[in-house]
This record gives sequence, structure tokens and C-alpha cells, in this order.
Amino acid sequence: MLKAGSSGVAPGRFSIINGVFPFRWEVSIVRELSLVKRAGVCKTASYSHNRAMNGLREIIQSRGILGRTVSFLRPYLKWQILGLAITVVSAGAGLVQPWVNRILIDKVLLEGNIPLLRTVIAFFTGAVLLQTITGMGGTYLFTWMSNRAANDLRAALHRKIQLLSAAFAERRKTGDIMSSFTSDIPVMQGLYSSLFVSLLTETVRFVIVLGVMLGINTRLTLIALPSVPAFAILLALAGGIIKRASREVQEKRGDFNALLQEQLAGLRTSAAYGMEGAQGQGFRSSLTSLLSSQLRLTLKGFIFNAGSLVAMFSMILVLYLGGLEVIEGRMQLGVLIAFSGYFGMLFGPVGSFAGAAGQVLHAIGAAERVFGILDTPEAVREKPGALELLSPKGLIEFRNVCFAYPDGKPVLSDLSLRVEPGETVAIAGESGVGKTTLVSLLLRFHDPDQGQVLLDGTPVSDYTLGSLRNHIGVVLQEPFLFNVSLLDNILMGRPGASRLDAESAARASHAHHFIEELPKGYDTPAGERGCLLSGGQRQRVALARVFLRNPRIVILDEATSALDRESETHVKAAVRDLLRDRTCLIIAHRESTVSQVDRVIQLKRLNRE
Repeated sequence: MLKAGSSGVAPGRFSIINGVFPFRWEVSIVRELSLVKRAGVCKTASYSHNRAMNGLREIIQSRGILGRTVSFLRPYLKWQILGLAITVVSAGAGLVQPWVNRILIDKVLLEGNIPLLRTVIAFFTGAVLLQTITGMGGTYLFTWMSNRAANDLRAALHRKIQLLSAAFAERRKTGDIMSSFTSDIPVMQGLYSSLFVSLLTETVRFVIVLGVMLGINTRLTLIALPSVPAFAILLALAGGIIKRASREVQEKRGDFNALLQEQLAGLRTSAAYGMEGAQGQGFRSSLTSLLSSQLRLTLKGFIFNAGSLVAMFSMILVLYLGGLEVIEGRMQLGVLIAFSGYFGMLFGPVGSFAGAAGQVLHAIGAAERVFGILDTPEAVREKPGALELLSPKGLIEFRNVCFAYPDGKPVLSDLSLRVEPGETVAIAGESGVGKTTLVSLLLRFHDPDQGQVLLDGTPVSDYTLGSLRNHIGVVLQEPFLFNVSLLDNILMGRPGASRLDAESAARASHAHHFIEELPKGYDTPAGERGCLLSGGQRQRVALARVFLRNPRIVILDEATSALDRESETHVKAAVRDLLRDRTCLIIAHRESTVSQVDRVIQLKRLNRE
């Protein structure tokens, strides 16, 4: 007696059915809709239909973002074609097992054909080796391409952020920007590394498997087919839900990164004020919020996995009907085993399509955030044919300048100021009156809303940004040092300068002595944000940058206000040498904090009522 048992189903076949929806056959769908209509609750069906159509529309409407994401693969087109060809070969080689099972049962085992057994085993071994080798080759090739494309995207995002400059950074959290690099782009990279390969290979697999199944038994094949349109309908229904949940996860992750970055930067302040408990509570709250959004995404993702039981019931039905045909002599046992194996494979591509849809929607949510930054208009643009500033005299003019930040509150109104070449002018006033804004306008971190900022009689907007800033040296109240050697930090003042030039600048800034006393001297790392140095040492390294740059214009933003007496003595001595024969703007909160200046300009707070 021949038994059509479970031995005909390839082991683990249903483990790859990721995201098959529950479905009714088409006749049942028509019948159920008729019953619903007669029951007077057709609004529910209409709602489900509308949700499905909305999900489809979301996918279609996002095709521009998807196409833009894929455009970063264009430079690697020839490698894509090669990788796809390799992957298709691998997919084809993986389809021979059910047919090998059929030959083994019907032609080898039942007939005792030993020569054919050797031939079949040799053929099957070759197919397995071919699938393995081509699979590894395709995986490596697409991993290489996906990383190159993702790096191109990161580079484009980094260039854009550099162009957006300070104005953009003032409006966005650092952690949120970092999240685009560390979270959003890796999600988009999934499209490059696996999605498109999966779509192509699974489509080829589906077509081949369906053709083989139709050739084996058309009736049994038609019983299996209704799962495909049902899957497509439910996919459209769930797509919008997954996309919104994915976007929420990305936003929560950005908020968490921003909070973590802020708390790490402020560890000393938190400890000094005993804020560890409050900071920990905020950290846990952010983690809880992120976890909740991730769990919601996971729960909603279960929609894609709810059809596994229905798929299994379909397999049981196929085995029952096929078993009857075997018992009645209308089908060979090996053919049924092969058919059931291919039927299991039919759900593989369907599951991949479901997973691919979720991955696409997830990537679209991430891409919207990344392209939102890339599409941000640049507040400051360099004019076509801008002038190179070569040897400025140092004449600075603000003519009837008005400026307000994005919140709409005016900071400067009809301000006019002239600073002669070689003159040292102190800009004093309380916080928020626009002292630092003047510096930002001169450096073109912002452009004035009205009026002009001129250098040597020419609007600064007529100069190239690089040449303008190369002739201005800035020392901030809290200078930023990068986590590289002190030598490299100083050389940022003039890239390409020699070590001797850097040491000469350090001597001029009174930094050489303490640097030489460090264990590694000029090769000593500064630490994150210069944390391995004292405040006075950081200031002197920052002054060394300016000495090395040798600019015509110097801006000191409260450069000595937070230093102890000894450090202040060193810094003031360096500043005196730096200001000699240069135009200088010194920003101070009070007139009493500045000395040896030619003029003091006192700014007053605007009436904003």
C-alpha cells in the first residue's frame, strides 16, 4: 500500500513562510460579502476595502522616495546585473530537490535502478554545490554594493549638513541628526543588500514553481492559488499601519539618541547639581517610550505572519486530495511528493513578498527623514562666480542691519557699525542682545534680513565662503577641540602647515610649554571636546590655531571670562600679541571685562512687545 504521508513535505519548508495572510478562496469571499451585505453590516467590509486601498495608495505615492533611494545604486549597475545573474542561477539550482525526490521514489527505489541512483545523486550533489557557491558569491557582491551605496548616501548627507552650517544645527538636536546616520541609513541599506535581490529571485522562483505545479496537476494547483490575491489585498491593508509604526520607532530612536548625547555631554554638571536621579528617570522614560514603539511595531508586524496556519491547512488539503489520486492510481507517489514540495516552495516567494513590503515601508519611513535633511534649503548660499578674498585690509561695516532668528523675535534692528582696519572694538551688552549674532553675520553663518555686512567695502555675500572664513580667526569662550592629537588640532588652523609652523604658533599662544610637559607632547590626544585639558590650556590651543592661520580679522568671544587667574594671565598675553596690527572684535557681557581696546560698543536689548 502506498501512503501519501507527511514524508513528502520537505523538512522545514513552512519555516520560511514569513508573513502569509489568512485568506478565503475567491468563491468564499463572494459568498461572505453577500452574507455581510444581507446582515446589514457592509460598512465594515467597506472600511476594510478603504484601508486596503489607502495602503496601496501609500505605497504608490511613495514611489518617488523609493526611486530616489535606489538612485544611489546607479554607479554600480554592471555589478548589479552580475549579482542578479548569479543569484538567479542560485535560485534555480535550489528548485531541483522535489523533482529529485520524485525520480528517487518512482524511478529508483520502486524499480531498484542502481545506475540511475548514481546519476541522480551526482546531479543533486552538483546542484547543491552550484547553489552554495553562487549563493555565497551573490551575497558577497550585494553586501559590497550595499555598503558602497550606503556610504555614498552618508557622504551626501554629511556634505549637506556641512553646507547647512550653524543655522541648521541650531534648530535640530545633535542626537536626531546622528540617528539619520546610525539608524535611518542602515534601514535604507537593507533595500540595497537584500530586498531587490529577493524580489527578483523569488519572482523567478514563483514563476518556475507555478509552471511546474501546473504541469504536474492543474486542479491541485488551482486550489493553491487563491492565497496569492488574498495576500496582496491584506498586504495593502497592513502596509500603511507598518509604515506609520516604523516612522514612530525611528523618531523615538532619534529622541533617545539626542537625550543620551546630551546627558553624556553634561555628566559633570549633573553630578555637581545632584541631578543623577532626575537624569536617570528621564533616560528610563525615553527608553520606555522607545521600547513601547518597538513593541507596537512588532505587534502590528504579526499581521504578516497570521496566515501560516491557513497555509498549513492548504497543504493538508492538497495532501488529502493528492493522496486520493495516488490511492486511485491516477498519480504516482513520487509525483505527489514532488508536488507537495513545490507547493511548500510556492509560499516561500509569497512570504518574501510580504517581508519585502514591510521592509520597503520601513525604509520609506527612514528615507523620508534622511531626504528631509537633504532637501532642507540652505539658508546661506554662495553666489555663482563669487569673488576670492585674497588680502583683505580688515575694514568691517554693518549697514542698517536687521536680523531675526526663525522664532520671529528680532535681535538686531537697523544696526550700523564701522570698524577700521587694525582697530580693536569691544561689543558689550547682556545676553541675547545680538553680540554673537554680529559674529555669525560676518562669518555668514546667517545672512541679514535687511541691510548689508561688508568687508573692505564689498558685501561679504559676494565672497566665496571658504576665502572669507580663511581670513577670520575665531576664539570662543568654550573652544572645541577634536579627539585627535594637539598637533592635529592646531594644524586645523591652516591645513598643510608643517609641524614647525604649529610649534611656532603654540609658542606665540603660550601653549608650547605645557604641551612639551605632556607625556606624548604634541602627539597627546586632546580627548573628547578637549576634556583632557584644563580650560586655560584649551584656550591656548585654540589661540594657537588662530596664530597659525594668521588672519587679518580676529574675533574673541568671551575668551577669558571663565579662566582662573594664572590661565587668564597666559591667555591675555597671547591675545595682546595676536591683536597686534589686526582688526579685532571682542565680545563681552560687561564693559569692565575688556581693556586695551579702541572703542566699546554697548548693545541694548530690543523692545519685543
